[in-house]
Amino acid sequence: MNNLSEFNKALHEVTQDRAKVYGHPADMFARVALITQAVESCPDERVRHALVMIGVKMARLTQSPDHLDSVIDIAGYARTIAMILDRKTGAPK
Repeated sequence: MNNLSEFNKALHEVTQDRAKVYGHPADMFARVALITQAVESCPDERVRHALVMIGVKMARLTQSPDHLDSVIDIAGYARTIAMILDRKTGAPK
């Protein structure tokens, strides 16, 4: 098997695995789009990005609410917002 064939096989497997956990990509991306619209007005682009990532994890949890990894990721992204705010204010690490 050549590299391209292996790559294509791996892509197929990962998308199939994700679909089993999170549902079809069209449904998931629609949920994420709605959440993204809700955070578009955030004036800080870095915080807005963290909020979008939290939204991705929230959308995944609507399909798989027992997926602890997404819950942990949300907490991690929330922590990054606090880190961004600290840097803005010059707060000590």
